[in-house]
Amino acid sequence: MAWLYSKDVVQQLSENVLLYDLAQMRGINALLSRIPKNTGGIYAWYRRFELDPDAKYDSSIFFTSILDELYKAHSAPRETRLPPSNRIILKSETSFQKESALKNLADNPCFRELIFMLLENSILFQQPLYIGKASNLYNRIRSHLYENSLLRERLKIAGHSIDRSRLLVITTSSELNCNGSNADDEDELESEFSESESEKLVEDILSRLFLPSFTLRYG
Repeated sequence: MAWLYSKDVVQQLSENVLLYDLAQMRGINALLSRIPKNTGGIYAWYRRFELDPDAKYDSSIFFTSILDELYKAHSAPRETRLPPSNRIILKSETSFQKESALKNLADNPCFRELIFMLLENSILFQQPLYIGKASNLYNRIRSHLYENSLLRERLKIAGHSIDRSRLLVITTSSELNCNGSNADDEDELESEFSESESEKLVEDILSRLFLPSFTLRYG
């Protein structure tokens, strides 16, 4: 059962919606050559699960691979001031109490196949890693892919690779990008830039509904 998963490098989900599998691309330029230029829109990064291929046939490798994925950080740390003179830091933590059940079921090839199939289609179940907006999608996505970009480093610290993720791109109609701006401002700088109010609102709504785990500020 294929579900959403496909071996295609790029899946066209609708006229203006594309899903890119970075794990199948050779380098940043391979992705950028496929991103629409001078076009605004909304985009979302998704975690891609890549278990050891031998995990399909070896229960001990499967067991270890699943635990490794479970215990990766699922969100960026949050830090804030606690008046009058303290700061608090919140970090993600996974508690999993069913290791013995997992170990037993790992011996069942049907169970292993089911988990593989579900993880291949994980975009149906998971929070986005990050949701963003851009008046120029090409420039914005390129800025995320730069070495040492803030998003790349944020994901790397948590054990995730932006180069092995999936990227969903939704190009907006002219009415959602009515200012015609092709600003080259970087989302990495977390700064305000000129764009349509409707595009801002779309990103804000999606962020608040789906709580992207590595976005530090909504809207």
